[in-house]
Amino acid sequence: MSATCRALARFMLLGSCALALSACNINSEITNSYVDPEFRKLDLHGVLVVAVARQASSRKEFEDIFTRALQRRGVDAVAGYTVLPEHKPSAEEVIAAARKAGLDTILVTRYVGEKTAEVYHPGAVYYAVTPAYDPGYYGNFGGYYGRATEVAYQAPVWTANVSHAMISDLYVVKTQDRLWQAVSETIQSGGSSQVMGDAVDALIGNLKEKGLLN
Repeated sequence: MSATCRALARFMLLGSCALALSACNINSEITNSYVDPEFRKLDLHGVLVVAVARQASSRKEFEDIFTRALQRRGVDAVAGYTVLPEHKPSAEEVIAAARKAGLDTILVTRYVGEKTAEVYHPGAVYYAVTPAYDPGYYGNFGGYYGRATEVAYQAPVWTANVSHAMISDLYVVKTQDRLWQAVSETIQSGGSSQVMGDAVDALIGNLKEKGLLN
């Protein structure tokens, strides 16, 4: 293999890796969402962020991630664990805590579960076109047609994608009516913190899309 072919092979492999990495950044999507069209008539200020999880540590981490994401967008957001008891709080306790903190809405996120899907990634063959310097009928112009030379091969593989589903609901404290709901599915590309962060990014995006965030 010539130096030119080797350079082309490295370039194409690096390019394919970069595309794969960029695609991996899109790990979460909203599969369903709803917003009450009457929300624009409401004058709401502040949100209590509550996560329903089996482990207290997971609850705190998710509430922190979601709260910080909202605060960065100018929302008066409070993490539930800072004003609620460590045990699973009742609906009455959550509402009372929101009122005491002067918050008009409650954002509750529940973990639904996970599922595993087998994904097939077909292989690929990469070619480099090298000049075909054949002094035949076409003379010097023969190099225009070139010669395709295989320079790299990527074998097909099977991978298992684990995805996590969550449901988020935004309630109005005064009426306890649901203002917004979204279902997110997040492909696991790292640890639990990565899954939480990716899910929150998708949920924040949907809140903006529905007009609930600037």
